[in-house]
This record gives sequence, structure tokens and C-alpha cells, in this order.
Amino acid sequence: MALKKNTLAISFLMVALCGVSMAAVYQAGDSAGWTSMGQVDYKEWASNKNFHVGDTLVFNYNNHFHNVKQVTQQGFESCNATSPIATYSNGSDTVTLEKHGHFYFICGYPGHCQAGQKIDISVVPATSNLSPARPPTQSSLSSASSLHLFVPSILLSWAFVKNSVAISFLMMALCGVCMAAVYQAGDSAGWTSMGQVDYEEWASNKNFHVGDTLVFNYNNQFHNVKQVTKQGFESCNATSPIATYSNGSDTVTLEKHGHFYFICGYPGHCQAGQKIDISVVPATSNLSPARPPTQSSPSSALSLSLFVPSILLSWAFETNMIIARPLFLKVYRNSSSQH
Repeated sequence: MALKKNTLAISFLMVALCGVSMAAVYQAGDSAGWTSMGQVDYKEWASNKNFHVGDTLVFNYNNHFHNVKQVTQQGFESCNATSPIATYSNGSDTVTLEKHGHFYFICGYPGHCQAGQKIDISVVPATSNLSPARPPTQSSLSSASSLHLFVPSILLSWAFVKNSVAISFLMMALCGVCMAAVYQAGDSAGWTSMGQVDYEEWASNKNFHVGDTLVFNYNNQFHNVKQVTKQGFESCNATSPIATYSNGSDTVTLEKHGHFYFICGYPGHCQAGQKIDISVVPATSNLSPARPPTQSSPSSALSLSLFVPSILLSWAFETNMIIARPLFLKVYRNSSSQH
């Protein structure tokens, strides 16, 4: 009985860790962004997403012509923005969905809500059970950046009885997880040649890790993104790029450690400072605390990190093993003597 209790204690501890479904980042309207031009049916866009508590919604738009107003259901249905719950007007706004229920957003500029620039986000409680992690949607990569972790409890219970050392290593692997971050190049200014951003300085105070995501937002009539070699970066030469991006809202996953060099391929833009060197270090995978967020704007780094102090886990396992192992041997011997 005591053995079962201790095994269950470990199982519940593992359930608490392994049932975590990490937060996702959704860009409203995907690459089209937040617009009244009829490019996006926001009702349809939201209908095929599974929004959970803790997820993040990003609004990208031209703040000379749009804004974001969070309103009540009544304000949403009547397109009335006179008494908003919250107002956003930076042009790249991040909203964390902090509770379950409905979040209603509209554009407060005259006629825009009536033209369809409104969105109802239905949020369900964060997943915290042993169901498989929710599958990603088929929309663009910028729509949802997420990481999910799932381990069947039955295997863990078996592993505890079979090999406690293996579980200790498994716990260390779980507790060292540091989830990927999403960075928007230039924060709210985006990817530009207007001198609003010193990209060298912007990148210097960030800690980029393998698995992080870099988002470039820009007007694709005047800019693009070219990934180049170090030589191409230093000479502003985009004639032989490693990769070219031109959607206007491009997402690049930093898949390996080292340097990623990006420039704008339009004449004179790189020379004007529209170039960025991203230095990437290996993903954190040890038992150090999760890296702290930077002090830049909320849109700069959207990250969720999981950390459980190793000393508590070691104590929990040591305590349970000390209790459980003698009990297991006692049960085993009693069982053997009865045969």
C-alpha cells in the first residue's frame, strides 16, 4: 500500500510537469495583419484556432490608419468603441489572453469595424491534463509558435519501479526545459531603413537561443529580407542570398547555433543600416533557471519558460526512493515466500 502511495506521488509529480501545454503566439490575420481592406475574414480566422489561457495575440498594423480597441460584447456587436476596456495604438501590440472567456477587439477608426475589422477570441482554460498537446493549425508559422510536452504516466510509473535512476535523468531533462522565444526585429518599428532602429544595438541586448523565432514586419513594396553570408553582410551584397523573404511578415526559426546575417536587398537600404547580425547560442538544456526576459517592448520577446528547482526534485525522489525501495523489497520477499 505504501509502495503504491509513493509511486502515485511520483506519478502525480510527473503528471504536473508532463501535462504542460506551452503558450502559443498568434498573429491576428497571419501575414495580412490587422486591416480593414477585406483581405481577412477574422471570424473565420479565429474559428479554426484553439486559444488557451496564457496564449498571446499580436496585432500588426499601420498605426496611422488603425488601432485596436478591446470592447465588451455589446460594443463588439454594435461596433461601438466609445468606452473601450483597453486601447492599443503602437502598430505592433501584444495582448496576453490571461483568462478564459471571450476577448472582443475592433478597430476604432470610423467604418473599419463595420467593414469587418473586428475579432472575437474565445479562450478556454490552459491545458493541464494528460491529453496530447493540441495540434498546430495549418495557418502561417507566424500564427502560432508553440512547444508541447507529453509523457504517458503509465510508462513513468513502470520506470519508477524498474529504474529510479532513469527517472532522475528524465526529471532533469524535463526541468531544464527553457521554451523558445519570439523576437520581432526592431520591436514596434519593425524592419526599416528610416534610421528608427540601430539593429546592431537592438540585437546586442538579446539572448538568442536555438529554437527561438525572429519575425520581420515591413512594407514589402519597399523592403525585403535577405539572409546572406558574413561576407555578404559586411559588404551589403545580396546577389547570392542563402534565403530570400518578401511577404512583409516573415518568420525565421533559428535552427542552429552560430550567426545568422540578414540585410535588406533594396539598393542603399543595407548601407543605411537595415542589416542585422543574430548571434545564436545552443538551447538551454541544463538545470539552470530560465533566462530572464529582456527589458525591451512586450512584442520583442514572447516567451514562456518552465523551471522547477532541482533541489526540490532531488529531495522528492530521494525521499520516495528511501521509502519505496525497502517496501518494494519487503513486498517482493513476502510474495516470493508465499509461492
